[in-house]
Amino acid sequence: MQHPNFETRHPLQQEEQETGYDPLQNYNRNRDRKKEWDDLFQNSNYLARIRQAGINGRLRSSRFRSVCWKLYLDVLPEDKTQWISRTKELRAQYEKIKETHITNPRKAAGKQDLVVNNPLSQDEGSLWNKFFQDKELRSMIKQDVLRTFPEMLFFQEEDVRTKLTDILFCYARENEQLLYKQGMHELLAPIVFVLHCDHQAFQHASETANPSEEMKVLLDPKFHEHDAYAMFSLLMETAEPWFSSFEREVRKGKEEMLTSIPFARPQDSGPSVAIVTKVNRIQDQLVKKHDIELYMHLNRLEIAPQIYGIRWVRLLFGREFPLQDLLVVWDALFADSITLDLVDYVFVAMLLYIRDACEFNSLLSVNNNTIIHVYSIIYIIYTVYLFII
Repeated sequence: MQHPNFETRHPLQQEEQETGYDPLQNYNRNRDRKKEWDDLFQNSNYLARIRQAGINGRLRSSRFRSVCWKLYLDVLPEDKTQWISRTKELRAQYEKIKETHITNPRKAAGKQDLVVNNPLSQDEGSLWNKFFQDKELRSMIKQDVLRTFPEMLFFQEEDVRTKLTDILFCYARENEQLLYKQGMHELLAPIVFVLHCDHQAFQHASETANPSEEMKVLLDPKFHEHDAYAMFSLLMETAEPWFSSFEREVRKGKEEMLTSIPFARPQDSGPSVAIVTKVNRIQDQLVKKHDIELYMHLNRLEIAPQIYGIRWVRLLFGREFPLQDLLVVWDALFADSITLDLVDYVFVAMLLYIRDACEFNSLLSVNNNTIIHVYSIIYIIYTVYLFII
């Protein structure tokens, strides 16, 4: 891994105001967009190049961050000739999912036996019974959605809140074993935001330019919700064990659900054995290997990694950075690997950064107050990665 060359301008930062009117301004901006698209995707080795761009923090100003994320998360195949067909296929799948799970029992009046399909029925086949169960689930999701990035007006818009709720509800109904768990909304929200930013930039450019067919399809704002669902679902394939209260084990080609680990320590019991195992391994192995003094200090104070680490991992550090900086962290996490292996090194880098930013005796108290600089964290990640491997 090479030392990154960082950019400092975020996607929504306004460009410097120019004096006077430049008739070529729109032309030059559209040409820049076309050049950026070509630089990112029109290369025989484009996937490796955009991975490096994500890891090095060079997507902060990109107008096509969402396309890069789709490639990182395997929403789009590497073969560019399949991008349009795959995108349409996933959008059609979400249409069917939404049609299946978001139902209105009143529309079925007269089509079903009223003995079964009525508001008082407890029959499992009753659409009304399903409707009231769904209403309870949606209410729980909506409570979290209302608290999503309260400082940002974008997430206060009713249309955005409805999209977030519908996506999380459909995901829960498609994954009945897991359903919805608190915190999932914080993984979905940045995805919805990145898609929105790219859609806005594309719509503005389309007014004065002739975009390619790929751009038109991939950045079509009419399918904002569909694309967000596809990206979130694939992200959750990796993150699911961190939310699940069960453990999966493959035996003889079949998946079996395990509910506990024998001889587990008391602090290992909790909502997810997988995430507890993960944070314990990071502290007991990676932190110990990279900084034995810090490791011994944490143990001496009996600071279990679950106290601070579960939130870091489960939310992919979503509460530790302002959103614009968080997107840079996620660029690197997704670009490195869909398995999110880089999470472990970000975890260690966070501890080292906080250690350097405060006295040991106030480590936990400053954890929620220290301003964490994203590029300092990324630099430490490189240092930790190179040291450990």
